Amino acid sequence: MLSTQERLTPQELQRRYNVVRAGMKEKGLEVLLVSGVRFVAAVGYLRYLTNWAEPFGGEVLIVPLEGPPVFLARTGERALLMKQYLGMEALTGSTGAQAAQVLARMGCKRVGLCSTRTMFAEFYMQLTTGLPEVEFVEASSILDEARWIKSEEELTWVKKSAELTDLAFQVFSSLLRQGRSEADVFLEVEHAVRQRGAENTYFMMSADPKPVAKFFDLASDTYESGDVVLFNAEISGPGGYYTQLERTFYLGTPTKEVEAAYAACLAVQDKAKAMLRPGSKTNDIHRTIVAAIEKSGHKMGLHPGHSQGLDIFERPLVDANEKVELAPNMIIVLHPHVLLPSGGGVWIGETFLVTENGPVALQTSDRGLRAIGGA
Repeated sequence: MLSTQERLTPQELQRRYNVVRAGMKEKGLEVLLVSGVRFVAAVGYLRYLTNWAEPFGGEVLIVPLEGPPVFLARTGERALLMKQYLGMEALTGSTGAQAAQVLARMGCKRVGLCSTRTMFAEFYMQLTTGLPEVEFVEASSILDEARWIKSEEELTWVKKSAELTDLAFQVFSSLLRQGRSEADVFLEVEHAVRQRGAENTYFMMSADPKPVAKFFDLASDTYESGDVVLFNAEISGPGGYYTQLERTFYLGTPTKEVEAAYAACLAVQDKAKAMLRPGSKTNDIHRTIVAAIEKSGHKMGLHPGHSQGLDIFERPLVDANEKVELAPNMIIVLHPHVLLPSGGGVWIGETFLVTENGPVALQTSDRGLRAIGGA
C-alpha cells in the first residue's frame, strides 16, 4: 500500500493549483469551495487538490485566489491527520455554518462552488443563509476542465490501473464456468487485484440468456449453459486513477443473434476509436456510435463512453450534449452496448489515451466473444 505522500509529488499538486487558480481568475472568483463525498463517482474534486483519498460527507476545501488553502475536517482527529500527513492547514468543523464563518473572515464577495452535485442540501442552505451578501456561482467546470487533461505523472498511475483491469479479466476468464456463482468469482477477482495494489474496485456483471447489467449487490446468479456473461471491471490502482474494461462471454456455443450483436459492437468500437484524435468532438463520436449501431440493425443500450480519472465517471462525456474537443493526454473510455433483439445486450469496453498520433489502447485483453465450454 502506498503512503499518502507517495500518491503524487508536490510539483504535481502545485501544477494543479496553478491551473485551478487561473480558471478562478478567469471567472472572477475570489474563493473556490470544493466539496466531495465518499463515493466512487464523487470523491475526485477534493482528492485532486488535497491528495486526501477518503473525504467524509460535508468536508470541504476552501481555496483562495492567493494564499494557502484551508481544509474543513469533520473532527479534530481528521484535521490533525491533514496537517500531519498532507501538510495542509486544517480546521475542525465542516458544517455549512462553519464554512460561512471562515468565508466571512476572508471578506469575500464572489465564491465558486465545486460542486452542487457533491454538496449536501443542509450544507448549502447553512452556507448561503449565513452569507446572504455573497454571490455563489456553480464553478465545477474549473476542476472538470483541469482534470480532463492528464499530466505525465497522472498517466503513470492510469497505466498501472489498466494493468490491473487486464489482470482482473485474466482471473475472471480462468474462473468462469457452469455452476459457479457470480459473487464467488468476483470476490476472487477482487482479492487478486487488491493484492496487486488496487485501491478500489467497481464491478458490473450479468449471467443470463438476456443479460441486463447489474452491480455486485445483485451478484446472486449461478453461471449456466446458454448464459451471455457480461464482465465489467472499473479499478483504481495505486494512486487512485480508474480505468475500465468490458468484455462479453458465452457459456456454450453462441447463438447467431449474440454473434451478430457482438460483431456490431466490435465494428462500432473500432469506428469510434478511430475518432479519438485531437480536434474530434465528443458529441460527434456519440453521433457516429448511434448511427453505426442503427445501421447494423440493432439498437443502442447504455451510454457509450466517458472520461475517467480519480472518479469512475468524469467529463468529458461521449454524449449528444457534450461538445468537448479532444486534446492530447485525455483519457476516454468507449463501451458501446448493443441490445439483443430478444432482450438484454452485449458490450465491449476499453480505456484509451488520446495522443497527437491517434488513440492508444491501454489494455491488451483479447477482444473476441469468448465461448466457455462450447463445441
